[in-house]
Amino acid sequence: MRILLVPLDDRPVTYTYPQLIMKSARVEPVLPPRSLLGSLNRPAQIDELLSFCENIIQKNTPDAVILCLDSLLYGGLITSRRTDEDLKIINERLERIKKWRQLGQSAKPQIKFYAQSSIMRISDNYDNTEEKDYWKTYGRELFEWSGCLHRLAKREKLTPGLLESLERKIPEAIRKDYFDTRLRNFTINQFVLRAMDRSKGTPFLDYLVFSQDDSGTWGLNVSEKERLEAECAALKLDERVTAYAGADEVACTLISRALIDYAVQTETATRRPLLSVRFSPKETCSIASRYEGQEIGATVKAQVKACGVDFVIEDNDANGAEVKNTGKQPSFTLIVHGPRERQGDHITLPGLPDLSQLDTRAAVEATLKAIKETESDVILADVAYANGGDPLLVEELLKAPDMMTKIKSYAGWNTTGNTMGSALALAVAYWFYRENENQEHSPSAPNKLTEHQKQCLFTRFLDDWAYQARVRRNLDGDPSTQRLAEQISPFIKSISQAVSIEPAVRLSFPWRRTFEIEIGFEGS
Repeated sequence: MRILLVPLDDRPVTYTYPQLIMKSARVEPVLPPRSLLGSLNRPAQIDELLSFCENIIQKNTPDAVILCLDSLLYGGLITSRRTDEDLKIINERLERIKKWRQLGQSAKPQIKFYAQSSIMRISDNYDNTEEKDYWKTYGRELFEWSGCLHRLAKREKLTPGLLESLERKIPEAIRKDYFDTRLRNFTINQFVLRAMDRSKGTPFLDYLVFSQDDSGTWGLNVSEKERLEAECAALKLDERVTAYAGADEVACTLISRALIDYAVQTETATRRPLLSVRFSPKETCSIASRYEGQEIGATVKAQVKACGVDFVIEDNDANGAEVKNTGKQPSFTLIVHGPRERQGDHITLPGLPDLSQLDTRAAVEATLKAIKETESDVILADVAYANGGDPLLVEELLKAPDMMTKIKSYAGWNTTGNTMGSALALAVAYWFYRENENQEHSPSAPNKLTEHQKQCLFTRFLDDWAYQARVRRNLDGDPSTQRLAEQISPFIKSISQAVSIEPAVRLSFPWRRTFEIEIGFEGS
């Protein structure tokens, strides 16, 4: 199988890690050169990207195409918030992309197209690193103003004088620029959605995700999501279009869906993988998920549905979660390790409480017990904290070889949505690889991970636990590779032993900041 992927931008989580997922499934990844993609302060080379895709679709005949539309329409996720290009230019690019299905089907009739399009975020802070310049002065006011407009539209009561006060603080020109940028991007999302309507002809996509990152409960972004969902329902597109909390992990989610669709279509697999979902502790399901404006359980269910698996959620009476029960033995048990009362956070923003030192002992005990009890392979989604894994949990796991053998996938980074998408993707890649081995009558040792699968697991433990939860805070914002190497070295040793891998690791700060690192492997 060959998959063409156009990532959101050139970050490791969107460019290199999805390739490792595909290699873990023994699938050939096809991506544009990294230099063509957008970066923190550089937009993608859009015309070159469009031409690259057309050439690959026409001549290299991929089995699946995964398009992060922000790259192809605006020049990247961050550029989508900053660019002043008008609607006409962006829509012309969309019209060009709509022709790709016909281009691909002439060479491979069964080719499938998947896409992600983001709902422009609104952050509750004054950090303009990934926004327009005025965010450093008016970011929080714009966040509140956005929430007021949403409440008004829903006929909710506002604090008397709040809207007027905010509009006095934010210059009219800035409010207009922000609103116009949102309106342009929302209009494009409407165009994308309406192009999925079968009554107007063959849709240009088989599956579409509208992703929403950095969200509160109220805001213009939430209003836009609600409007897209309402139109989706009116067009009866619920099975082929979804909108949920996430962004950076969506490419991995769509890889999962493409792998499952291909396995079922080619009869490599007799059924979709079945997950048994278990919240540990049970209360985790109803805890608010940081940066997402909803409960952890809502994010988990949306992510599981989007990746294309069948699932059953345990303890339904206790947590009120939706159940889809097939009556078959699960392929994996998805254990969602989380908080009992409040999700922690390994990043403390100015003016907000420090949530980096939660007491998770009871939750860790429950999760370790759940891993021991399950008879199936385990996917471990670590959402006790945002922006990094639970140190207590991982340290206990690394000392327990029997439990580590059960864990086929782990993630615990940034948001609940980010964690879920990448954790599910590695598990689906493992499943796809095993199904192909069984089909070819050449199964390897049962339950053993391949080198690429081990590299994925190693990457997540090193990044999510060692770096995000342990090392990053000690760097004090200084992206020094020397200090990074010195501080992370002991963690590399312990993770290598636990995962049974001896990697030659390359570490760097791809965007010259400490928020993310890149973990590379010599020879890969």
